[in-house]
Amino acid sequence: MYARLSKELSEESKTALDNLFITDFLPFAPENCLKVYILGLALARGGSGEGDIAEEIARRLNIEISAVNDAFSYWAGCGVVNLVSGSPATVEFLPISRATLAIRKFSKTKYKDFNDQLHAMFPGRNVLPAEYNEYYSFMETMHMEPAAMLAVIAYSIRLKGEEVTYPYILAVARNLARQGCLTYDRVNEQLSEFDLYDKDLLAVIKALGLRRSPSIDDKRLFKKWTTTFGFPLETVIKVAGTVKKGGIERLDARLTKYYESRLVSFEEIEQYEKNRERLFALTKEINRIMGLYYEQLDFIIETYVLKWQGYGFDDDTLLKIADYCFRSGVRTLRGLDETVDKFYRQGLISAENIDEFMFAAVRRDEDIREVLDRAGVSRPVTSRDRDAYRTWSYTWKMPKDLILLAAEKAAGNASPVAYMNAILGNWHSDGVDTAEKARSYRAPAPSSPADKPKVERTYTSEQLNAMFDNLSYEDI
Repeated sequence: MYARLSKELSEESKTALDNLFITDFLPFAPENCLKVYILGLALARGGSGEGDIAEEIARRLNIEISAVNDAFSYWAGCGVVNLVSGSPATVEFLPISRATLAIRKFSKTKYKDFNDQLHAMFPGRNVLPAEYNEYYSFMETMHMEPAAMLAVIAYSIRLKGEEVTYPYILAVARNLARQGCLTYDRVNEQLSEFDLYDKDLLAVIKALGLRRSPSIDDKRLFKKWTTTFGFPLETVIKVAGTVKKGGIERLDARLTKYYESRLVSFEEIEQYEKNRERLFALTKEINRIMGLYYEQLDFIIETYVLKWQGYGFDDDTLLKIADYCFRSGVRTLRGLDETVDKFYRQGLISAENIDEFMFAAVRRDEDIREVLDRAGVSRPVTSRDRDAYRTWSYTWKMPKDLILLAAEKAAGNASPVAYMNAILGNWHSDGVDTAEKARSYRAPAPSSPADKPKVERTYTSEQLNAMFDNLSYEDI
């Protein structure tokens, strides 16, 4: 079997699936048929259509050639390919349009019963051949039973009267087909369920201030709110009462947002909306302090502010942290978020805790300043100085007077802090933990390399990983 593109398609330079194919054919086609169509189209576009395309597709998809032929027969029935007899046969990929369905030929006897019942449903109306053809095309493409299609038509007439248009009927049928309702039993079951919604849905529509009957789309949305989202009817009606404009689409947007925020009861939703105004004011103030401006605040609230409040931070504390960040040179929301995370990990949640932490940090800087002055260093305190002092005082547990003594010994050195590290490191290794011991301390004379036996040690990669992991611990 050869493959070729029609003239219209061969002028295209890319392999693309038509939107009509995606919406009207893809959702309902068998899996193998989809694979055969897409791969065959790509091979034809790529110039691989001169050989036996059926064999090539069968090889690539690991299926029988007969399955490939069946798939192309399926698509020929849908009107998207044309099978040309010959030796070998040729499959021609056709452009897809609304006319694709209209030009299809249908058996005159296959839909005789359908035609008779349809005519009986519209006794006062002349159903044109084009409308019949639309129903045939839909049933063939979606694989919907004629009895199921008739049930959809009867339901639509009940909702809209005999003047209902066939595009409306097909829209209802398409919605049902997308839910897997293709047989009479499934369609009838779904439509019966929709009928149960009428009374409740009327209450919702009334709460929205609308004066109309429920449509099929309204019922589909109502099912989503109450079944998929799990909202109680009372919640839906009360939320509808808060919607001032936008109708049922606006209500759907709100309920979707509440569902994504895990809000179920109206009390939770009401509290959320009350807090919303406060959250907007808080977020605007945080941005002002940080020197930032965002027109849309919803993303910031949902991404950052709600998370911070979930940690337990109150409004005043968040404003204090924002001010701290701004004055420290942190000017982005991500930087603020990282700072909030650090405070949270330290257990500093309240403004009082943070004030105490800041006071301790200031006092520690004053101690470091005294040490640097003793060592003859006049520059400002740096992060490295703080890290070094933390190691000496917290990790090595050396008292302040011992650190000051080391600073005196380092005075005049080209690199005083580095020299202090060396001095204090030796004292720590040899157990010198007071200034008195340090004054009488005599460092042991370095031994000759020849006096030391050479020990070669090897380590496994697991042991090396353990060492590097331990280096990251603050308390090592």
